[in-house]
Amino acid sequence: MILRRAAAGLASVAVALLVTAEFTTVFQVTVGSLEVVRRSATGGANHGYALLVIAAVGAAMTLLALRGAGAPALALVVLGGAALAIALAVDLPDTRRSGDLPESLAYENARARAGTALGLEIAGGLLLLAAGIVLALAGRPATRSTPP
Repeated sequence: MILRRAAAGLASVAVALLVTAEFTTVFQVTVGSLEVVRRSATGGANHGYALLVIAAVGAAMTLLALRGAGAPALALVVLGGAALAIALAVDLPDTRRSGDLPESLAYENARARAGTALGLEIAGGLLLLAAGIVLALAGRPATRSTPP
């Protein structure tokens, strides 16, 4: 039971990280040797607030997995994988751009840099994935038998 509660705690932290990432800077475009910030974007604005949906469904699946259902635990694994896919396939490439930025037309050395949200997204996805695996492997909680 302690293992299941610890995994649920991990899932709760993951949900909080994913929600926070949606409202935090995922990348900022800097120009010049002084690295003046010309533009920035939040995680949610960059991928349509998809991680909010994942976080909401993840919170519901955590509650169901705590009750012993196996499918919600596996759903947490899938949700964690989806969060990682968004972070690595959608947001990470945007943090590495330089030559194809709109600012490159006006500024010679415009480049994008990763913000805090990228780390939060990756951490949240990994924790959700790990919590789902632990809950799936922990199985159903033991039921107490009452004496006759």
